[in-house]
Amino acid sequence: MILHLGGDSFVKTKEILMILDYEEAARNKDTSLFLKKLKTTALDGEPRAVVITEEQGMKKAYLSPISPRTLMKRSSGGEDAFLRQDPQG
Repeated sequence: MILHLGGDSFVKTKEILMILDYEEAARNKDTSLFLKKLKTTALDGEPRAVVITEEQGMKKAYLSPISPRTLMKRSSGGEDAFLRQDPQG
């Protein structure tokens, strides 16, 4: 499944490691340090979510203007999408 992050950016849902609230991530010292180490793509608009993916063994962060709650709902049709195991691995 493909998830639209905003603008012309899409990612495969199986590559998503986590979706974070941007403001909370920016306030947390440890999370901020972790994110600074990643290749980051800022999408158009004010960031509301940080989507961390692993693509071909490389971790990346996308700053999305879409709320984290909306991204999680879109990713699999439910808020607890990342609590369920992907049957295809």
